[in-house]
Amino acid sequence: MKFIRHRQRKVTANVEMTPLIDVVFQLLIFFMLSSTFVVQSSIPIQDPISENAGAMEAKDVTVTIQNNTGGPGGLGSIYIDDVEIQEMEELVATLAELHRENPEAMVLIRADANVTTQRLIQVLEQVTASGIEKYGIGAISPSGSS
Repeated sequence: MKFIRHRQRKVTANVEMTPLIDVVFQLLIFFMLSSTFVVQSSIPIQDPISENAGAMEAKDVTVTIQNNTGGPGGLGSIYIDDVEIQEMEELVATLAELHRENPEAMVLIRADANVTTQRLIQVLEQVTASGIEKYGIGAISPSGSS
């Protein structure tokens, strides 16, 4: 009588990469969609402090006022996002164009803590002259987070 001997096969462990890649990709997408990004302006100013400072997330454009001797009228540089404005008419024209494209546009005005009230009022007049009705003035809370 002849017995058949079966060779025992060696079991090798291997890791299937496809499911692992799928899981990592899903996690990457989840974290990208669920995270929020706070974009800080590259224009250095000293932010004013307010007890009631809140987050303004739905802004379309940022107007920044620096406390220096440059800018329109020599009372301080004015920027729309990161582009310096040379004349007040340019500020009105740019904001009016934004208002034509999006009538519900929201503008964040970031003024240096040492900017005069007169300069802030000049900029606010130009914002309203462009037709924009929704704006906010940026400040930080005493703890340092805006």
